[in-house]
Amino acid sequence: MEIEKEVKKITLGHEIGAGAACLKCKDKCEGFELHFWRKICRNCKCGVEDHDVQLENEENKKVGKLFEDTKYTGLIAKLKRDGIPSYRGNQVTICIPDATISTASPVPAASFIPGSSQSSIPSAHSAHSQPAGATAAPATAIHSPSAAPAISRTPGTGRTAASVPGHSVGSSAAIPTKVPIAATTVVPAPTPVPAKTDVVKSVTYEWAPPGVNQSLALQYMELLPPARRPIAGTAGADYRKKQMAKQLPDHDQDPERCHELSPDEVKQMQQYVRKYKDEALGVGDITLPEEMGQQAGMAGERGPQGLGAGGKPGAGTIGTPGDKGDAIATMGKVGTPGAAGTSPAGPVGNFSCHRCQLPMKKGEPAVYAERAGYDKLWHPACFVCYTCTELLVDMIYFWKKGQLYCGRHYGDSEKPRCAGCDELIFSNEYTQAEGHNWHLKHFCCFDCDCVLAGETYVMENEKPVCKPCYMKIHAVCCVACQNPIEPEAQRVSYGEYHWHAEPQCFQCSCCSKCLVGQRFMAMQGMLLCSVECKKKIMAS
Repeated sequence: MEIEKEVKKITLGHEIGAGAACLKCKDKCEGFELHFWRKICRNCKCGVEDHDVQLENEENKKVGKLFEDTKYTGLIAKLKRDGIPSYRGNQVTICIPDATISTASPVPAASFIPGSSQSSIPSAHSAHSQPAGATAAPATAIHSPSAAPAISRTPGTGRTAASVPGHSVGSSAAIPTKVPIAATTVVPAPTPVPAKTDVVKSVTYEWAPPGVNQSLALQYMELLPPARRPIAGTAGADYRKKQMAKQLPDHDQDPERCHELSPDEVKQMQQYVRKYKDEALGVGDITLPEEMGQQAGMAGERGPQGLGAGGKPGAGTIGTPGDKGDAIATMGKVGTPGAAGTSPAGPVGNFSCHRCQLPMKKGEPAVYAERAGYDKLWHPACFVCYTCTELLVDMIYFWKKGQLYCGRHYGDSEKPRCAGCDELIFSNEYTQAEGHNWHLKHFCCFDCDCVLAGETYVMENEKPVCKPCYMKIHAVCCVACQNPIEPEAQRVSYGEYHWHAEPQCFQCSCCSKCLVGQRFMAMQGMLLCSVECKKKIMAS
């Protein structure tokens, strides 16, 4: 029964993406068919990331397992059905309003226009008069479109009267029509202008930094190279997909994804995984340099114990997409907000990027890595692997000896990696050949998988190939005898033409003179020793 389960598990693993078209080879590939242990397609030799395979669920499970049993519990969720940890991918859609003409609305004719000489015209229902003997002065009325009573002020009186329909204020009576009043400016009714609706553009990101508000997340995205922004349906989203497969190989963390490990190798791998989860694994956080600067001095006194699971000082867990603003709000838990202090980077807020050494700009998002400490920040585009210099996918990093690494190159710095199966080598015995490391059983022909120990092989495109496969697939043919040229045989090449370096093959096409070590002319695949032979060939 246990054997059947293991066989079924392997079968299901190889059914993932079966038959998917290759995005690189196009019609030359018959469809994706996973090699039993090489992690590539058997038909075209390309990786699974180069095929049109939907791996979102598999990627989420892979990253979920990566963070299992770590302090980053806020990034994963357990599926109720099978209990497999799954990464909660933070896909977000951000609405960006475009700058448009503001909405035009008609102005009521009775509205006050600054700079004009407008007066209120008394009526039987609303009047305001001056005391007897006072000089008539224009009373400016400001009409509000709301139902509130209009407020008017009489110059020189220091009193404000409220004009309420149907009532008079104080003992004032209606002003006779003979009393001179200021000239009234007549405002023509404006023509209604159709309002222009604001245009809102929605952008969906396959991933965005969790735990920050959308404004800060959008700023972060705009600081990445345009071709690296994971916008759905773009080259940036494809880049993220490929880097997820390359930087975080699932066979670097799960023994079940490896090929035929011995019990001792499984134990060593489990110890290796436990080590990097405890000492190296982390997730970058988005913060502002000025906010980090305020806390750097206090953090030095508190030490690393003041750090929470999210890498933000005092935070308990990584924020979820709904926890807007946590990246800034939780900073104050280490010390008093706004408290003065200094950091190894200099005065408060005067941080330089740990990679490019250029200063961090106030108000622009920066990346903070808990493992690196309070004194280090990175520009979003500088948060890259020390070895491959690629952006760290989803800001997942491995910290070692003062440098950031992706999962792959951290593993390479800890263990040798097999060039055949791409797995880390946990056994004491392995082969070194052609500048690479190999499991003893994986130093095989790249085409037919036959073991090459003690056999003649040829390196073709940095891959070992046995002699029969080389002669059948890769060998070039001699122009003279039309036979394939053996790998150990001497040859002469000129452009796309090749010859055996022997008198019977490399000779003048006119007089049959041996040209090995001699000057010659080539014309349409023919060899000529002199101008005279060339003339004879052209004349014939």
